[in-house]
Amino acid sequence: MSFDPDDENSVEEDSFEYPTAELVSPVERQTQPPATESDSSYMLAGSQTMGRLHPTSLAFDLISHVRSLVVPMLLGVFGVAKGDFGYMVVAAIFFVPTVAFSIIRYMSLRYQIENGELVVTKGIFFRRVRTVPLERIQNIDLVQNLFHRMFKVAEVRVETASGTEPEATLRVLSLSDVERLRTVVFERGRTKSDLSASQQIVEPLGEHDDRINDSVASERETSGTETLLTIPVFTLIKAGLASNRGSVLIGVLAGLYFQFDLEKYFDLKEIENWIPAGLSTLQQILFAVVGAIGLLLALRLFGVVWYILRFFGYQLTRNGNDLRISCGLFTRVSATVPRNRIQFISIHRNIFMRWMKLATIRIETAGGAAKQGQDATKSVSSRWFIPAMPESEVPAIVQQLRPGQDWSEDHFDWQPLSPRAGKRMVRIACVMSVIVGVAGFALTRPWGWIAGVVALPFFVWHALKKGKAMRYARTEDGVVYRSGVLTHKTSVTFFEKIQTLEVSQTPFDKRWGMATLTVDTAGAGPADHQIDIPYLTQEFANAEYDHLVVKAASHQPVFG
Repeated sequence: MSFDPDDENSVEEDSFEYPTAELVSPVERQTQPPATESDSSYMLAGSQTMGRLHPTSLAFDLISHVRSLVVPMLLGVFGVAKGDFGYMVVAAIFFVPTVAFSIIRYMSLRYQIENGELVVTKGIFFRRVRTVPLERIQNIDLVQNLFHRMFKVAEVRVETASGTEPEATLRVLSLSDVERLRTVVFERGRTKSDLSASQQIVEPLGEHDDRINDSVASERETSGTETLLTIPVFTLIKAGLASNRGSVLIGVLAGLYFQFDLEKYFDLKEIENWIPAGLSTLQQILFAVVGAIGLLLALRLFGVVWYILRFFGYQLTRNGNDLRISCGLFTRVSATVPRNRIQFISIHRNIFMRWMKLATIRIETAGGAAKQGQDATKSVSSRWFIPAMPESEVPAIVQQLRPGQDWSEDHFDWQPLSPRAGKRMVRIACVMSVIVGVAGFALTRPWGWIAGVVALPFFVWHALKKGKAMRYARTEDGVVYRSGVLTHKTSVTFFEKIQTLEVSQTPFDKRWGMATLTVDTAGAGPADHQIDIPYLTQEFANAEYDHLVVKAASHQPVFG
């Protein structure tokens, strides 16, 4: 990954030289007088002590440019071989400025923690200063390839709740400096929120909130790291077999096929020619079936390889109110998620995972979510929070993510859809089958309409299963929504995290006396599930909307 000196979101950091001051608890700091410039326990790095990049960062920065410098380097080698040093000059025109920029970047970038802010300065001729308030820093994530791990350094990504991109990419820091940075940021950044939480302990909102506040208070007094979950290789193998990651391989192979014009070698229009000649009809059928099974197994094995590469050595730990994830075979990723940032928890189980009694947990945090298409390196803390785990352990993990949350899906007071919802969805299924029949007839006459008849049972089955799967429940501190036919998704959010509530009606909803209730949070959507409940009776949707408005307004953050 290259670094653009003109990009404000791409900053690199160096190692801290911390004084040996003893850190005090966040609540105790609230009672201390404001820090001054001479107060090293507050300043930590101090206004006079500037952090610099780790010495290996220069080498890593140059290596990141190797791909873009391949052509100039080949020109230089070619010129030396031919005895023509003109090629060397051309190569130097490209290579020397890159080296110069890397050296300038390394020599000029400094950082410090001052007045509750992370301050990064860079540049010689054009000086830039970037400040990030510590209380706004949400995650400090690490990425380590094999070379990083050899030198015990890491690329660091500092994220706030302002968007999906890191606030700063810090390359590279020693692991000891990263740990100190994490400690300083999360201890100092939580000071204000801890004070709010301590005030809530004095004035609880209710019996359930009192239990949560007691848990939070006791955790502040607990030090050390607790391992919550590890994922063995066998579980990753099962998860890979249950996943659809093989579809990525199909896309890659299709791109290579059309990009390099491989039709001369493998003509997809003549698949029958792939079957050896001289086989009987039964043998040809068996050959085709075995080939199809082999392709499916290859795709599943690709999923297994992907899961092992991304999540080998997965470990979820908790230190106080912070959850930390680390995983990866070659490229090691480490992510920190403060529990108070969790907006939304979603449990996913596709049909294969249900057979294997596995589940996946995804979370959404305030604005810091990864994009849908990003891989695990950038989205391990959200989209792939827990890639696979035994279904029996889900309640215990949810309890860790949200103290006080009793996750017993069978005991929730599930509210069904409107009694007329099934009839309405079956009618929609019939209309869809008619559309398929008409399209089939238009494309293949005169028997194309049979496609609609064949599709009708599937559409009706899907409609009935969809209606049966959709359920809504309200818990003591939030709302739960369940949906999905092939992939079951159950999600929960909490009253204090609700940002918007909405009841909407289409013309068809009005005709059927129904409405859709939407509950939205500040999360950015990596959980791939929304609390968007259709086909409710209009009376129930309006009554529930009024109730949730009161609940969301009366609840304050219990974690800070």
